[in-house]
Amino acid sequence: MNNKITIVYTSDTHGRITAYDFLNHHYDSFGLSRLSSYLKTLKTPFLLLDNGDFLQGSPLLDYTRKNKSSNPVAKIFNLLNYHAVTIGNHDFNFGLPYLLDFQTQFQGEILCANIKKHGKYLFKPYDIVEMNDIKIALIGVTTEYIPFWEKPANIEDLIFDDVVDTVSKLITTEHLKEKSDVILVMYHGGYQKNPKTGESYGHETIENKGYELFQNADIDILLTGHQHVPQVFQKNNRITIQTSHNAKDFGVITIEKKTSDSIQIEGCLLETESYAVDMEIEDLIQDAISKTNTYLSQTIGSTKMDMRIHDPLSCRIKKHPLFQLINQIQLDYTHANISLASLPNETHGFNRQITLNDIAISFPFENDLVVLEMSGKTLKKALEKNAEYFSIEADQIVVNPKYLIPKVEHYNYDVYDGIEYTIDISMPIGNRITLLTYQNKPIQPDHLFKVAVNSYRSVGSGGFDMMKEAQRIIAYPVSYFDLISTYIEKHQKLDFIVYENYKIIKS
Repeated sequence: MNNKITIVYTSDTHGRITAYDFLNHHYDSFGLSRLSSYLKTLKTPFLLLDNGDFLQGSPLLDYTRKNKSSNPVAKIFNLLNYHAVTIGNHDFNFGLPYLLDFQTQFQGEILCANIKKHGKYLFKPYDIVEMNDIKIALIGVTTEYIPFWEKPANIEDLIFDDVVDTVSKLITTEHLKEKSDVILVMYHGGYQKNPKTGESYGHETIENKGYELFQNADIDILLTGHQHVPQVFQKNNRITIQTSHNAKDFGVITIEKKTSDSIQIEGCLLETESYAVDMEIEDLIQDAISKTNTYLSQTIGSTKMDMRIHDPLSCRIKKHPLFQLINQIQLDYTHANISLASLPNETHGFNRQITLNDIAISFPFENDLVVLEMSGKTLKKALEKNAEYFSIEADQIVVNPKYLIPKVEHYNYDVYDGIEYTIDISMPIGNRITLLTYQNKPIQPDHLFKVAVNSYRSVGSGGFDMMKEAQRIIAYPVSYFDLISTYIEKHQKLDFIVYENYKIIKS
């Protein structure tokens, strides 16, 4: 006996079913069409899995969703023969009906054991697969932090159970050790602690429980995601892996059954760019790509300002026009006193001739606009947390390594408008705000303000727990794509003052 199979898994693909880059208009180094070329090289039977966040994040998906076209992700997943997927937090962004519609089009299984509705599993909790005389128990679970982010209407009546308890109980009650040779858990979540050292990555939440899951010795293979931090950790013939994002890489695990009671497991990550674009896949979605390009190519405004993002640090040290624009839009829309805005990690900014494509690429995430009633005390706490983003190295201002490892988190820095403030990086964390005024008057702890903020930040995400102290006044169900594009269409020649209302210093 010497039976062998291969597990291939993707995670956090965010709609990159094609290698086509809508920003640069050419094939790039990512995409499931490149994965297809790798799959064609495999000589052993393989099982293809996805670990969530596949329904959101690309202009192609935005266009096909708004035009109620058939789901291109389901089409490509079926063609590549994905056996099973689990659900990511972003897969709920467009409501449960959209997710369930994907399910009707997808020929594989959706596995998720820790989501229930009215006491029943929303999706199948596990599956037993036998290939080449090797039995694999597949369990799917997702981060239980989803209710803190998602619109309540999108997850109405859904209960998200603890992933560690869920998996442990499922293995025991369903006798999965007896039913299988290998137990594989697909977890859309990352690691709160370093899987090698056990060292905590900082502020503890229930968002990432990969480390705790891997302490369960019954789990032979743990596939993770969500954090977008590629890593492989193997211990005592057990393995846990995490991919990056946007289909830039994929995990490969080989399972070899040498005797009836001897299983060998090994794994690695492979870069997608190492494999050619499979034009068979690209040709199947070429029509959708062309229609998406036509739609996104519409010019909706222009500017004489340099609104491109040249690097993530400089645009945050000195206020970039794009931050000013977002805050102005939020203030105009809500009539709040104060606005704060963040930018995604990979925001490129706008060209002189602004197209819908510029907006789609720069603002890929689904957030609502929220107004909070916030005290001066809470505002100061939020700014102190914000000030942690900076550090000093060799007498230069740099990004605090905690915002780069284990996950790049430039989006967890906010730029405020409506107030004046100074951040002194030479001061200890927690005491860096040395000036804080509103209309040129010092802000007192009991002052109350209406603050416009995106929904992600409003619930305390990114370590901003103090936001939970504020009272939610209203939430506007409008996407940032629509919010920004509508504003630019009304103000087609963008020319505005960038108010230098904050300073970053090192005294």
